[in-house]
Amino acid sequence: MTGTVGVFNPSDPTLLADPYPTYARLRTDAPVAYLPENDMWVVSRHADVSRVLRETAVFSSKAGMSPDLGRAGGGVDYRIGAPNVRVLIATDPPEHQVFRAAVAGAFTPRAIGALTDRVTEIARTQVRRLLAHNGDADFFSHVAEPVPVLVLAELLGVPRDQLGRFRDWSNTITADLDQTAGDAGIGRGMDMFRFFTAQLRGRRHTGRPTLFDGIARAREGGVSDRELLAFCAFLLVAGIETTTNLMTNLLAALWRFPHVERALRDDPALVPAAVEEGLRYDTSVQALWRGSTQPTRLGDVDLPAGARILVLFGSANRDERHFAEPDEFLLTRKTGDHLGFGHGPHFCLGARLARLEISAVLTELFAATKAIEPRGPGERTRSVLLRGFTSQPVSVQPT
Repeated sequence: MTGTVGVFNPSDPTLLADPYPTYARLRTDAPVAYLPENDMWVVSRHADVSRVLRETAVFSSKAGMSPDLGRAGGGVDYRIGAPNVRVLIATDPPEHQVFRAAVAGAFTPRAIGALTDRVTEIARTQVRRLLAHNGDADFFSHVAEPVPVLVLAELLGVPRDQLGRFRDWSNTITADLDQTAGDAGIGRGMDMFRFFTAQLRGRRHTGRPTLFDGIARAREGGVSDRELLAFCAFLLVAGIETTTNLMTNLLAALWRFPHVERALRDDPALVPAAVEEGLRYDTSVQALWRGSTQPTRLGDVDLPAGARILVLFGSANRDERHFAEPDEFLLTRKTGDHLGFGHGPHFCLGARLARLEISAVLTELFAATKAIEPRGPGERTRSVLLRGFTSQPVSVQPT
C-alpha cells in the first residue's frame, strides 16, 4: 500500500518536533509510501530499511544523495557535495571503499583505545565548565557541542586558534546536507577549504601524523583534490554534528525515563548499555536518501527505476515488528541490530569513537553531579534528516 503527502509531510513542524507518532502511522498504513507532491518514496519498516541499506546495487547512495542526480520537488531538495565531485556519503561500492580506506586506520579498536584517556580528559574538562556556569548552564553549548569538536581536532591536528572556526564550518556543511542552502555559507566555506588545502599539502603547525595524511593518500586511488576537500568537509558532519546530537538526545531521553538515570548513577557499568539503547531510541541521523537503479519490489510496492527514496532510520529503530516495547528505554534490551549507525557498506566508520565520547561524557557527568535537570524546554534542530538540540539549558547539583 502506498501513502500520500498527508501521511508524511516533511515540512510539518509537528513532525520535526516529534517524528515518532508519524513513523508509527507510516509503518502500519503505508510502510513504503509515495509522496506525489515531492516525487519521493518513504520507507519506514526495519526489514525494508535494512534491505535498502544493504543492497547498494539496487538502492544507490549516489543516485539518492548526489547533486548531479535525483529530482525531489515540493521544497524538499537535499544534496551534499557539488556536481561531478564524489563524497563518501554519496558513493557506492567499489569507489566508496576508496574513501573509507583513506581514514579506516584512525578508527580501528586499537586506535580508538589509544584515545580513551584524552577523550576522558576532554569530557571531564567540559563537564567542569558546565558546573562553573551553573545558573546559565547549557548542556549543548558547554558539553555536547565542544567535546566532539575537540576530539576531531585532536585527530586532525587542528591548532587551538582554529577551533572556533572549526565548529562554524561544521554548521556550514550541515546546512548543505540538510537542504539546498543558497549563498549564505559561501564565505565560511571558502575559508574552510583554504585551511583544508594547506593541511593536505602538509603545511601544519605540528609535525606528528594526523588524519589528513591518510586522506591525502587517497590520491593514489584516483581521488581528485576537489574530492579530498569535500571529504574533509563531510568529516566535520560525521565527526561532530551527529555525535553532538546523540549526546543531547540521550540526555533528553534520560529525563523522560528518570528510573534509567537513577540506575546509571547507581551503577556506572550500565553506561555502555544506555549509550546503545540511546542510539536506537532517538538517533541523530533520522533519515538519508537512496535512489533505485532499476525497477524493483520493496515490501508490497513496485518501485520504478530512478525512484528517490527517503530511508527512515529513526522509524526502523522503533519498529514494533522488530523491537519489543520500542517506545521504552530498556537497559536490558538484547537486540543489537539497531540502525543508529546505519547498516551495510555505509555503516558509520566512527561508531567506536562516538560510543567512546558519549560514554565518557555520561560517566563524567554523573560522577560530578547529584542531579541534572532541564531548565526550560530547549530547542530542537529543524531537520527531517538530523535530530538533536541546538540549545539545552540545564540546572545541575554538583557532588
